[in-house]
Amino acid sequence: MLSTDVASVAETGDDEQKGEVSSSEVKDLKASHAAGGEEECKRLLEKKCNELEDIPLNIAVTGNSGVGKSSFINAITGLKAQDKGAAPVSVTECTTKPQDYQYPSNPMLKFWDLPGVGTTLFPKATYLDEIKVDRFDFFLLLNTSRFMENDIWLVNEICKRNKKCFIVRTKVGVDISNNAQSYPDTHDEEAVLEMIRSSLIRQLEQNKCGHIPVFLIDSLELSKYDFGKLNLKLIEDFPDLKRAALVLSLQACSEEMIQLKADELRRRIFKVALLSSTAALAPIPGVSAAVDMAVVKSEAEFYFSRLNLDDESLKRYAILYSADYNELKQIVDNSLELIALETTKEGIKTASVAVPAVLVGIMHSALTTVATISLPIVVIGSLISVPLSFKGTYSSLKLVLDKYEKVAKEVTKHAANKVASAAEIKGAEATTSESNQNDGTAEKPMKSLQYGVQEESTDDSLMHEHH
Repeated sequence: MLSTDVASVAETGDDEQKGEVSSSEVKDLKASHAAGGEEECKRLLEKKCNELEDIPLNIAVTGNSGVGKSSFINAITGLKAQDKGAAPVSVTECTTKPQDYQYPSNPMLKFWDLPGVGTTLFPKATYLDEIKVDRFDFFLLLNTSRFMENDIWLVNEICKRNKKCFIVRTKVGVDISNNAQSYPDTHDEEAVLEMIRSSLIRQLEQNKCGHIPVFLIDSLELSKYDFGKLNLKLIEDFPDLKRAALVLSLQACSEEMIQLKADELRRRIFKVALLSSTAALAPIPGVSAAVDMAVVKSEAEFYFSRLNLDDESLKRYAILYSADYNELKQIVDNSLELIALETTKEGIKTASVAVPAVLVGIMHSALTTVATISLPIVVIGSLISVPLSFKGTYSSLKLVLDKYEKVAKEVTKHAANKVASAAEIKGAEATTSESNQNDGTAEKPMKSLQYGVQEESTDDSLMHEHH
């Protein structure tokens, strides 16, 4: 049924399974087995399956007063200012000391609201010590205008410590709106964005910081501009040892993000199946089936929440991206309906769990297609006897994750289509209004293109703070 040497199973898995466990992990399993047999292997596997939940992730958000640090933190954590645990938003400076805000689904992920450098309370000379710079994994420097001398100094100090930093230009929606009102005849949104981006990049290059990525966002319009790209690039550039924890923590805001999450979750399957298989060695009748079923159920719930299919995640997604929660919820409900499932041994109930209805069919498919399993699933009402081996658990979890990934992508696709449709309607209404205003009038001479956003001077002499 199953080799009693769990480390041997890890070493002899097929090519797909081997891709989910590293050679160093196999080495660790073999060492654990040599030291304490299956029990020691089980302890190691439990530790590896849960280690992501214990990794601290600290992301610093800094910038001068008024750049929208609190609004950005609330946007990236999926909260509104009125929600519990959200960053307070005010027209005056709220940040008088470094303050951390936990991510709702992972308290180990914290976004820190830091005061801007060079203020009375946080002078440049002591700034790095005051904020305890070395505790942060990543820095996001927010601004709404041109760079100052202190901004460039901070970027250079961050880079000296081999830490990554992004420049985040906030409130671009305000710039777009102002331009449209000031130059209704020549307004070009893409041209305005390109001018802002080019100006920032040019300033960075002149100060030998041209390698720093630049993102244009508006915390009130997350479906527009670079917010999605910022999330993906943050994951890509995050320290290797912590990247997986960040991927599974952040809200899935695009199909690309869901793919990253699903890929990371697939790397768990082999370890979880190995952990499940250790129960098959227990001499107590019925225990293996009960534990395996509970493992599949527990892992399915973990996939469900990390792919943001749970109610709280759907509500946050709907609010932040102006989508209809009920429509998103319906997509999930139509595919995944929870039912009660019980495993038995000769009619004696040994475990009772709640799983998606689709899981019953998935498990049947997985178990009946695995050559190493000869016993069929016996269904009597709601009672199911499920003799799972390592291969059965592995196949079941893989099919569950495939299904959840598909549903999660349907949710984001539906929301994206709704946002696109709303934008098209708004654009069509604006075009109709403009046509009605110009109807019957002579064509106006074309003005030279104006962007309504004053391009910041890049003269080094103008980049110093004015006191």
